[in-house]
Amino acid sequence: MNEKKMIYFDNAATSFYRPLCVGEAVKKAIAACSNASRGAYESSLHSDRILFEAREMLCDLFHADSPSRIAFTRNATEALNTALFGIGLKRGDHLIVSVNEHNSVLRPAYRLQKRGIVLHVIGVDPKGVFDYAEFEKTMDRISQKKKIAAAISHASNVTGNVTDLGRVGKICRDHQAILIADAAQTAGCIPIDMKKMKVDILCFSGHKSLMGPQGTGGIAVREGLELTPFLEGGSGIFSFLKDMPEAMPEHLEAGTQNAHAVAGLLSALKFSDGKRRDWYRKENELRLYFLKGIREINQSSEKKNRKDKADGDGKKITVYGNQNTHPHLPIVSFNVAGTDSKKVSDILWKKQRIAIRPGIHCAPLIHQFYKTEKTGMARVSFSHYNTRKQIDELLKIISAI
Repeated sequence: MNEKKMIYFDNAATSFYRPLCVGEAVKKAIAACSNASRGAYESSLHSDRILFEAREMLCDLFHADSPSRIAFTRNATEALNTALFGIGLKRGDHLIVSVNEHNSVLRPAYRLQKRGIVLHVIGVDPKGVFDYAEFEKTMDRISQKKKIAAAISHASNVTGNVTDLGRVGKICRDHQAILIADAAQTAGCIPIDMKKMKVDILCFSGHKSLMGPQGTGGIAVREGLELTPFLEGGSGIFSFLKDMPEAMPEHLEAGTQNAHAVAGLLSALKFSDGKRRDWYRKENELRLYFLKGIREINQSSEKKNRKDKADGDGKKITVYGNQNTHPHLPIVSFNVAGTDSKKVSDILWKKQRIAIRPGIHCAPLIHQFYKTEKTGMARVSFSHYNTRKQIDELLKIISAI
């Protein structure tokens, strides 16, 4: 595959064009790093330094309580499982999720439901925006009962709608509920302040907007909240204990840590420091430029229909979510009338080597809400590496379809 000719619009799945320093950092780490926290020799200590420095930068980025409260995981999925199975929910306790959730939240939630946890699913408005009123009413109804936790995505990976975590966090704090925030899509893109937003547990991915390598992610846990480890194993310290050490981050980091990949993540964090606001501005401009092109295609279609006296309103492309809000992820999901999203994706790839994401996006409930279970949606997600010229190529083929 000639990667240089590919036009990549699937950044919500994983970043593809990363800063060159990220790959260089991984390469150097492979030659220089051994097991962290397992020896007093230089290559082991070097791994420790990489992990610690990355924790410091992530702590500053998310306004977490301490670098030690951040544990590394393979991805946001592992972090969310660690949170959901680690907070100690028991039969009769309550877990609140929403229609916007990814299967990384929903599948653990369904397993907990089988164990007797009472599951509540909060709806969305016609534009796919989280229903805050329903959320608060649900909290009011169950607040005097057993333990409550809410696992809420900071933003939908389908519509790009951003949830006001500060508003959600206040409701949770007022009802003594634990807030688990899924920041897989927003970490590195939308500002996050765990303290101001009253987030108890933040789960994030390192390979999307943070632009680290795949295999990186993490969980940030507020001081005073202790989780049961999702994994048990070697920690490099207190080896005679029958349980994992109580101190963070070792409490949640069983086994050898991926210092090679975290070195790439650290390099990405350093490279992007101070640039994120400008990157987001460009990504949002690209989103709006694409939406303008979609409107022009629809208007052209309507004129043609009137001229030809065709049936219907001539609208050929449907865009999902509330694209008029700010902040908003650089994501647009759409459907071309009469064409399956997978076919749209296939045509784009074959015609111009344009990469997008069709289908259900591992978020079944929002597709059920929009009644797109059969067709899925065609999703484009932009990076600051993208250009208007690339979007023009995309629009040209969509118009032809």
